[in-house]
Parts: sequence; structure tokens; C-alpha cells
Amino acid sequence: MPDIFELKSRLDGLKSIHNITYAMQIVTISRLKRIVQWLTCTTEASQEVSQTMATLLAEYPRFYNRLVPKQTTSIPMVMAVFSNRGFCGSYNQDVLSSLLPVLSQYPTAQVVAFGKKAKDVLKRIPDTHQITYFQPERDVFSEAEAMNAYQSVREVLESGVPIHAVYYGFKSIVTQKMVSESYFPPTTDELPTVETLPLSVPPFCEPNPSVLINRLIDQYRFLRFLTILRNGASSEFSQRFLLMKGAVDNVKGLQEELSIELNKQRQAGITQEVSEIISTFKALSEK
Repeated sequence: MPDIFELKSRLDGLKSIHNITYAMQIVTISRLKRIVQWLTCTTEASQEVSQTMATLLAEYPRFYNRLVPKQTTSIPMVMAVFSNRGFCGSYNQDVLSSLLPVLSQYPTAQVVAFGKKAKDVLKRIPDTHQITYFQPERDVFSEAEAMNAYQSVREVLESGVPIHAVYYGFKSIVTQKMVSESYFPPTTDELPTVETLPLSVPPFCEPNPSVLINRLIDQYRFLRFLTILRNGASSEFSQRFLLMKGAVDNVKGLQEELSIELNKQRQAGITQEVSEIISTFKALSEK
């Protein structure tokens, strides 16, 4: 059983660990709030572009094939979003577990991996896949960095090659879910529909609807792409926050246990000292 001095030393060490993990928790939650705000803005912008595009396509249906062009039989592309830092639990392993079935279905698919940890994780997959890596300068892809990465995806989109996306979908701080879906062609749920449009949106444009629709389609695809990256970042910081919160709670529990043990030993020492004083007093009184 550790003595009082050892217990005090352990408590001091736990106090330092608590301060560090708590500071990491505060930093993580502050960054998470900012990233979730970016995700919300991106999602809203994507919906607005989708609604405007749907209105124009309803007025000019001959341009609809530009949104979903005829697919080619070329080898598909697979996008996967990994973390940029550690301390996020099983995040990367979950992404890899969802990615492997897709790669087994397409043994020679081109892989585009996002995140600083992607290279370490993708060492485990077969060498038959051509892998392109993109990573941000900091912890999150900026809009400019995302646009740079999107250029390689845009080239594939223009050729009509199907693209699959594997990433963590953000629901809330405590809820994230792995998503494995078709980025291109978009699923039925992703396609813009006129029924959801506000009536105030004018169903016409000037002077050239063809140019405007092309720009809207490209912006719509980029915003969907940016939403995928920001879903991954929001999920990563959420899992890191939960991990830090669990560490802080565990440290608090250990501190309480050691404090109780320290108080017990102190009380036992005091009781022993009092007993010795009483015994000594009785011995002196009998003499």
C-alpha cells in the first residue's frame, strides 16, 4: 500500500494531467464550434444553389443532362476523408473499414485521400490502387485548399466517371455516422427538386441560361465536396472532444479515489498517534 508521501506525489501528477487534458478539451470545443458553424453555412449555401439550379432546370429542361451526364465505363474514383491529427479514437480505423469493401469492389480504382493521417492509414491497402493525397496546412481544409483539391475531382466529373465518397457524417457532438455514398452521379435524395422551392424565386435568367446553369452546377458540386470535408472535420473534432472529456472525467475519478485513500491514511495516522499518547499517559499514571 502506498504511503502518504507517495499518494501526495500521485495526486500532484494527476493534477498536472487534469490541467493539460482540460486545456485540450477547451481548445477542441472552441475549434469544433467554429467548424460546425462553417459546416452549417456550407450546407445552407449548397441548398440555396440547389434550389436556384432546380428552378432554372425546370424552366430549361434541355440542360438537365449537364447535371447528370452519361457515365463512362472508366475506372471509378473513390474519395476518403481521414483525420488531420491523432487523439480522435477509432476515427481513421472506421473510415478504413468502410473504404476496404468499396476498394474490393473496384480493385483498380483511383483513390483520393484527404487528411494528414491518410498516408499512415492507407499503407495497409493493396498497391493496385493509385492514391493521391491532399492535406491542409493546418488542422482543417480552408476553402482555398478545398478548391485546389476539387480541381482533380472536377477533371473526373467532366469525363463522366463515377465517384464514391467515404467519410464521417456529423450529426451532433455525440453522434457521428460513417457515410459511404455516391458523390457522382448524385443520389435521388441529393438531386435538386422544384417542389421544395419558394415561389419567390424567378424561373428565368438573362442573358444566357447555359452559362449560368454551368456555373451553378459547378458551384453545387464544389459545395457538396466542401460539405464532405467539413463533415469529416466536424466529426474528427467531436470525437477528439469526447475523448478529452472522458480523460478529464477519468482523472477526476482517480483524484477522488486517491484523496479518499489519503484521508484514510491520515486518519489512521492520527488515530495511531492518539492511541500512543493515551497508552503513554496511562503508563506514566500507573508509575
